[in-house]
Amino acid sequence: MLLDGCFILRRLLKFARIASEEQSGAKASSSSSRSGTGGQDDDEDRAVLFGRCWVWSFVTCDLLLLENQIPFCVVQKLFHQLRTDADDTSDVLVAGALRLFGSLRPRKLYSSPISCRDVHVHHLLHLFYLSVGFPPPPDAAAAPDDDPSEHLVPPSELPQWIPCARELEEAGVTFRPRKDATSFLDVRFAGHGGVLEIPELQLYDYSEPLFRNLIAFEQTYPYTRGHVTAYAVFMDCLVTSPEDMRLLHLSGVLVNHMNRDRDPTGFFSRLCSEAHLAADRNYLAGVIGEVNRYRRSRWPRWRAALVRNYFSNPWVATSLAAAVILLALTMMQSFFAAYAYFKPPKQ
Repeated sequence: MLLDGCFILRRLLKFARIASEEQSGAKASSSSSRSGTGGQDDDEDRAVLFGRCWVWSFVTCDLLLLENQIPFCVVQKLFHQLRTDADDTSDVLVAGALRLFGSLRPRKLYSSPISCRDVHVHHLLHLFYLSVGFPPPPDAAAAPDDDPSEHLVPPSELPQWIPCARELEEAGVTFRPRKDATSFLDVRFAGHGGVLEIPELQLYDYSEPLFRNLIAFEQTYPYTRGHVTAYAVFMDCLVTSPEDMRLLHLSGVLVNHMNRDRDPTGFFSRLCSEAHLAADRNYLAGVIGEVNRYRRSRWPRWRAALVRNYFSNPWVATSLAAAVILLALTMMQSFFAAYAYFKPPKQ
């Protein structure tokens, strides 16, 4: 554990220096090291050799595996023993960790600092979990520090929350990527227009193990909000077939960057396997209720069928417009013919 702590401390201090230079507008850490202000950069990843250029990317992802976590207090103790500046605090380690994991998706969509004085960080996975960002709770009852006494049931035993994306489209629901979201979890539904706004989520090869470990952390730590698990189950309900995946991809909600041998359709179903969820602490319950009420109404379904059948392409729309004009002219001709028959013009 001591050796692992030294390795993690080295990585965090390196990226903390990079983050500090980026904030201060410095050129680059390499130029700083040449001038003697940053010290000799002894990181071997500076020398990008053939066959090793992706090693540190794999190491970064491995640092977020639940089985690789060590107590963050170990890294803090080592830092306090080795620091030379009395003004340095553990927030330097937090800044380094956020910079280290800054290239991973999902990530926080707005800038908000995390301080060790405000929250007790257990390990790096917990820190990354806090950095994801969460939508504001709808009411005070959704506070994350409540004593978890709810009954947990598997998602398979819950009623189907929401139909798949294709069924919702047939019911008049439109999917759109949310632009002003504070987190990838910030899902909203505009009932007046039937628009389900979901922040864009980019899927990479590392996304599945990353989400698995975030969900596993929520399953093992009792005072988490359970938002990642609820989001995964929600998306699993939406994506049940390749057609659903294609619909969300075309709408800009899901962007697939995974290799061809990976099936993006079963991404969320694999995440939800063996996961448990607090049925009465689902932060998406309000959105699901609004969507279900909207899809049960008849007018949105009729309007969606009209658009799908008669306005799917300009040629069908042109034919429909020509038919309407022809029908209107025929009715006008019939009206004037009947009018002339019953009220002939006076001679």
